[in-house]
Amino acid sequence: MKRMKLTASYLVNGKPYYFTVQGQTAKALKALVEAGAKGVTALEAASWAYRFSAYCHDLIHKHGLNIRTDKEKHPGGWYGRHVLETDVTISDAEDEKKAA
Repeated sequence: MKRMKLTASYLVNGKPYYFTVQGQTAKALKALVEAGAKGVTALEAASWAYRFSAYCHDLIHKHGLNIRTDKEKHPGGWYGRHVLETDVTISDAEDEKKAA
């Protein structure tokens, strides 16, 4: 089984801040970058992300990203749409073999 690993960056006070994420957090970051202003819901990522909000939480608190969560109503209540507001550039993506 392979694990995704991403190196990404964004500007802080005009200087690039580089960080690396892997596994499900890397997949979540990739999904957020690709979705742009549309954002991503946990349901949209349900085929691979069982804890999408937790991956977003890690990106916010460990890497300083600004991810907005909008509430959207549905018949049973509401769900969150996560929108990446930080201008992130993914510079390197790789799959690494997971050690057994």
